[in-house]
This record gives sequence, C-alpha cells and structure tokens, in this order.
Amino acid sequence: MVTEYFYPQSSGGTELYVYNLATILQEYEHEVNVLSVFDGDKKSDTYRGINIAYIPFNQDFRTEVINGDKPADNTESFTNAICKIKPDVIHFHTLTTSIGADHIIAAKQAGFKTVLTSHIASHTCIRGTLMQMGKFVCDGKVEEQKCLSCYLQLRKVPEPFCNPTAMLMRFINFPNNTAQVVKHKQNELQKLRNAIDQLVVVSNWQRDVFIKNGFPNQQISLCRQAVTIQKTPSEIKQKSDKLIIGFIGRATAVKGLHVLLSSLKYVPTDQLELKIAVIPTLTELDYYRQQKQHVESLPYATWTENLPNENINSFLQELDILCVPSQVSETGPFVVYESLAQGVPVLGSDLGGIAELISEGKNGWLFPRQDEKYLGSLIASFITQKLEGKLLNHIEPINRSVNKLAEEMVEIYGKL
Repeated sequence: MVTEYFYPQSSGGTELYVYNLATILQEYEHEVNVLSVFDGDKKSDTYRGINIAYIPFNQDFRTEVINGDKPADNTESFTNAICKIKPDVIHFHTLTTSIGADHIIAAKQAGFKTVLTSHIASHTCIRGTLMQMGKFVCDGKVEEQKCLSCYLQLRKVPEPFCNPTAMLMRFINFPNNTAQVVKHKQNELQKLRNAIDQLVVVSNWQRDVFIKNGFPNQQISLCRQAVTIQKTPSEIKQKSDKLIIGFIGRATAVKGLHVLLSSLKYVPTDQLELKIAVIPTLTELDYYRQQKQHVESLPYATWTENLPNENINSFLQELDILCVPSQVSETGPFVVYESLAQGVPVLGSDLGGIAELISEGKNGWLFPRQDEKYLGSLIASFITQKLEGKLLNHIEPINRSVNKLAEEMVEIYGKL
C-alpha cells in the first residue's frame, strides 16, 4: 500500500481506508506493508501491527517537477524501497508530488503489478471539485479551453473574462505555467493509463469520467468504500422528542455547513437540536470562525472539534438525521457510509457519490446543493413527522463491510 498520508503522521479518510484494508488483508494471512513519506531520518515504523517503510518527501520544487514533467527527487528512494519489499502488487492511494504518476511508472518499469484507487475528484479535475465554474456538475472530460477557463475563474478572474483570457493565454502560451496547466493534467492521465494495471474507483461517476478521458472500461473496477462497525436498528438509542440533526466534516466551504445553517431560518427551531462536529482547516480559517460563531449563537446547537474516530459511532447514534450538504462531487463521502451503518438516515446534497448511495425515502433524502429554502422545508417536515411518530428512523443498515472490500480487492490482485 503506497500513500503519502498514513497513521500516525496524519489522520483522514484515505488513512482509514488503507488501514482498514491492510488490517483485514493481514487477517486473511496476506503480507501487507505500507510505504509512505516522512520528513526526517526515520526509515520504518509500525502502526497497530502494520509495517511502514518511509521514503523522504520530494525536495525539488522546480516548476517542471511540480507539473510532472520531471520525476520527483525521491523516485530513486522509492524504487529502492519497493525492490527491497518485493511485493506481488503495489497498490497506490495518493497522487502527489512526493508519490505521483512517475512513481507508478517507476514501479511498472521495475516489473511490479500496479493498482491505483482514486479517492478524490482532483485525480481528473484541476479544480478538484468537478464543478464547472463552481456552479454545476462538469462532464469530467479534460479539455484545454473549457478547463482552463474554469481554472481561471477559481483563480479569481471575473467569469465573463475567463473564456477569452483562456483563449489568449493558450494562443501566446503565457504565462506558461498557467497556460499549460490543462496539458499537464492530460499528460498525467496518459501516464496513468500506461502505467496502471488496474484502476479502482469508489463511485460510478468516477468510472464515467475516467472513460471519457481515454481509460478503457476493462482497466477500471468499481470497489466502493466500506465500514468496520455496523449496528442493527434495534440497537440505536432512544432519542429525545426534538428532531436531532448532525453534521460531521471539515470546516470548509465545499462541505456546505453554511448551507445547513442558512436553511434554519425556515425551520421552527424550538423543536430542533443541532449537533456539529468539525475538523478545523488552516486554509479556511475565516470560514471556520464564521461558522463557529454562528453555531455558538444558536441556543439549540452544540459545537465539537476534532471528534476522535472512536467516538464517531456514538455521535451518530444520538442523531435522527445526518446532514451532508456537500457543495462538490465527492467520491463518498465516508461519513455517509458510517451513518447508514448505524441505521441513521442521511439528508444529503444531490451530487456525486452521495446521490449514488441515498435511496429517497428509504435510507435518506436528497436536496439541490445550494437550495437552503428547500433544505429548510425538508427539516421542518421532519420535525412534524417526528412529533407524529412517522419519521424514517428504522432503515436497513448498509451492508458494506471491510471484509467485503478486502475480498473484492483480493480478487483484483489475483487477476493481476
């Protein structure tokens, strides 16, 4: 398992996915090693029985390296490390400068079978969200004029000027780094097509996007995320008479907490409890402070930061509904799986992987991602339904265990 992000150095969705998969594979008596990066002299470590080998971070920050035109300066260290481990399969989980397409090429050239699981939209989208101009879902095909225009809008160019500016920049090839940003993404995708034996996606929309960008269907396998702990509805605790809605996620605009909070002006909040669990993000501190101030001004709301993974299930069990108001196309998100595993329905935006996982009225509900009034009307109706004892609170828990994930991955490895 090759990932830039892994315990105990960092904690997140990719880390948890790799840890869960590695743990179950070891229980199946496969030998599993994790290869990661470390900013120091440490060469190896263990985490809960998993052996970790380290290579240094890339320290070459020249433009051609960042753009992927030249390999990172840790590529040789990577090749030496994998040749020492001698795995049957190398399974990549991140694409960064320190572990990217050229590392996969190096593994392929060294004679190893290669797998990449695509966990995020930025593997195909230079904006990282698959939202064209930040407003609507893109078809995902990487095209120079369209994608550069969208990228310029993200860089604060006024939208009416994005298309002509992109056209001019492409014509004069200046500034070179920005003018070539889409070509760099196209080149990276071509490298991946040639170097990956099997591409694993965790949602159907990702398969469609990769196919539009030239990946053959037979090179792609759908293998959704999974959870380790499941509960039956009968184990869910008795809740209060008020409707309890929760949110779990990073304090960033793309996670949409502001949409949930704005929708509450359409809700009779005397019959509502709001439980917010966030992970502060350094890149959006102003957003974090604004949302925290808003929540702390609400007498019916609680604000929790950096909720430990081991406490997430108990947090979810206190809820009637989990709200996942994502503003971008996500591959999961993982919290949807966790909520459904606890028998807690999800109220989510109608985008990406959320829309694939929610069956309207059976395990949750969907709403247009920015329609705070519609979201508020839904929440108000749920308050009424709970008072009448009609709220959807006995859903069938999602049946997607880590064991099932491991079995599917073993089958993929075996075919290679």
